[in-house]
Amino acid sequence: MENKVEEIKKVQVATEAAMSAVISYLVSEDFPTSERAHEIIDQVLSKYDCESPEGHIVASGHQSFAPHQTGSGPIATGVPTVIDIFPQSKITGYWADMSRTICLGTADAKLQKMYDCVLGAQELAIAMLGPGVVAGDVHDAVQRHFVSNGYLTSGVGSEFTYLEGLVHSTGHGLGKDIHQAPRIGFGSQEVLKVGDVVTIEPGLYYQNIGGIRIEDLLVITESGCENLTKFSRQFSYNK
Repeated sequence: MENKVEEIKKVQVATEAAMSAVISYLVSEDFPTSERAHEIIDQVLSKYDCESPEGHIVASGHQSFAPHQTGSGPIATGVPTVIDIFPQSKITGYWADMSRTICLGTADAKLQKMYDCVLGAQELAIAMLGPGVVAGDVHDAVQRHFVSNGYLTSGVGSEFTYLEGLVHSTGHGLGKDIHQAPRIGFGSQEVLKVGDVVTIEPGLYYQNIGGIRIEDLLVITESGCENLTKFSRQFSYNK
């Protein structure tokens, strides 16, 4: 089990290197695009013997409203840009997974409040992790957090259960499959155990704002969990 975690950590290092490179590009370039951002991610991952067989996400503005929208075109300022990188090692077959949402320039008060709420939900969920915890209870706590802060979930989506709000699970297991047990979502009765590697990725999505998702990778330990993600959760980046 220790070997599994160590191998996943190596892929996580590659993930964070790619995230750092793409954010640096978005901040420094006068007219950044999703297309060039995707190229940079692949270039960095290849240096670590990793690849992205299922792609990656750099979706800005209204494109970020759709959680699986890969993103295309210019990256605007003052709007959320979701960056989701989930590579696989070419050598071991293990995966890693990380999302960050950034805003180039200054976020307005409404957008900043939404980001802070998602960040609070992630911190709440991470604090709950440990052996013996029912996965569905973590998701339920995230949902209550959003509702208590005025972020409701509504509508019927085509790909996800709901159209707006908390439209996907809080997290999932990861190893030699990008999505595996345990599922940290509504109604899940799976129990977390020592050695599970899971994502915690709460998100909110509204058509008139876009989407915000923050995702870390954690391993369940005897005393709770260890966060394998070291990357900053900074939101606003000045151009």
